[in-house]
Amino acid sequence: MGVYHADALVIRSREYGESDRLLTLFSREYGKIQAIAKGVRKPKSRQRAGAQLFTYAEYLIHKGKTLDTINQVSPKESFPHLWTDLDMSMAATAMAELLDLATIPGQPHPELFTLIFSSLFLVETCDPALVQSAYTLKLMTQLGYRPRFMECAECGQKIQGERHLFSPESGGVVCRTCQTQAGTSIIGRWVSGGSLGLMRQLLKGDLEKISRLRWNEWMKKEILDTLQFFCEQTLDRQLKSWSMGIRLVNVGQNPSGKDDLNHERSVVDRTGEN
Repeated sequence: MGVYHADALVIRSREYGESDRLLTLFSREYGKIQAIAKGVRKPKSRQRAGAQLFTYAEYLIHKGKTLDTINQVSPKESFPHLWTDLDMSMAATAMAELLDLATIPGQPHPELFTLIFSSLFLVETCDPALVQSAYTLKLMTQLGYRPRFMECAECGQKIQGERHLFSPESGGVVCRTCQTQAGTSIIGRWVSGGSLGLMRQLLKGDLEKISRLRWNEWMKKEILDTLQFFCEQTLDRQLKSWSMGIRLVNVGQNPSGKDDLNHERSVVDRTGEN
């Protein structure tokens, strides 16, 4: 395959050399693609628009030994609303980063392409952080990491109560009995019953219907924090844009800068909560 066409979305764009950009694209047919867009940092470049983050375009790509090269670009969608609102931009950036870190080049994931493409439109009409949360749960499920929220991930017992330990290593929520009976410490985060219930709905419900759901700023912080912890522990990668978004949520809900939520990992052993 010397030259190929790909309808793809730019999920990462970074400087490369003096005037080029190294793009990470995501397409329905090929999955993740890394390709050089030559000369696009020059003011008069005709391909400049096709190198912008979140641009969806038809790319004519030359297959290289190490990196592919973009020969031609025909933009189709630029998602202009993402640049008019900070919350939309932060959510879109976080979703793109997660997709990039969770996938490898050359493996098609058409369902993930549909998921991010739909989500980028949806942030214009729904709470962006709510879309980001639903997107994250659905992406991780598609990759085989569906978290268990209804029953204990260790013993299968139905989860009850108002405060729960979510452990990525266990694969979901761990009941009190398993927490106290664990021979080794369980690393996780404490999640309120309200936040757990909302995550259940986000995981099971249709993406297009999440506008019906409601949350407060405290739940938003707790859910975003929990999902970041879940993804980072499961993928063994750091989500940098997520940390920035959560800091902005903290400032919005607590202008004093003092955080009354537990941001550190909760280590639970035979003694219970730490």
